[in-house]
Amino acid sequence: MKFTRNVLLILLMVTSTLSPNPFVSAQEESSESSEHFSMLFMGVDTGDLGRVDQGRSDTMMVMDINKEEETGILASIPRDAYVEIEGYGLDKINHAYAFGGAELSLSTVNNFLDTNIENYVVVNMAGLKEIVDAVGTIEVTPPTSFSIGGYDFVAGVTTKLDSDMALAYARERYTSGGDYARQERQREIVQAVMQKATELESIPNYIKMFSALSDNIETNLSLPQLFDLYKTYNSNIEIETYQLTGTGEMIDGIYYDIIDENSLAALKEQLH
Repeated sequence: MKFTRNVLLILLMVTSTLSPNPFVSAQEESSESSEHFSMLFMGVDTGDLGRVDQGRSDTMMVMDINKEEETGILASIPRDAYVEIEGYGLDKINHAYAFGGAELSLSTVNNFLDTNIENYVVVNMAGLKEIVDAVGTIEVTPPTSFSIGGYDFVAGVTTKLDSDMALAYARERYTSGGDYARQERQREIVQAVMQKATELESIPNYIKMFSALSDNIETNLSLPQLFDLYKTYNSNIEIETYQLTGTGEMIDGIYYDIIDENSLAALKEQLH
């Protein structure tokens, strides 16, 4: 997948209204290596499909980009991963958002992955519809066939999704592969939206995208950070995807995903 400067421009526009302190120097607020940019992406299960409460982080992905090598990774963390949450003990990783919002989620992921990620973006999953509307239809190629909400998806057949179809596609997790298949589809949606965003050409389309993002995103990225990224990426970045895997187990009557040590070690190696 190509992650281009157009996407960074969109983020730059959004950050000007969303960042709690947008003009803080990137050098002052970040201790990350200048060779890397990383962030935690979370989709929060509020809004559509009957979700009206603050919710938990239904989607968790870590993105790490190596500026010099022009490569990156987009890795999914199972929402039921059994991890230590500071102040709350062992629990599902997606509960961290309900307990303490984005900051606790970020610290939980950092402790789990032995990383020092400082940036986060939280997207209201209901807002996914508005974001897809802003870029127009997106294309996906389902790895498996399934039906949901009156929509039929056929394995191997590239399909154009409108906003309602995209939300349904991202949410389904009762097909073969369960939650891992759902996470794969969510990565595909994120990549498809990014790719379509790079094709935006008119100012009205950028404004529409800006409006959709500003209404549905929370982030701590600063303007200088986005300016730096926008200037840095004169060429495209190749993004690889990764799925953290584990084994489902019942503990005290509750389902958890016990993450495989080898899978975790492999991800840590890619992030360091």
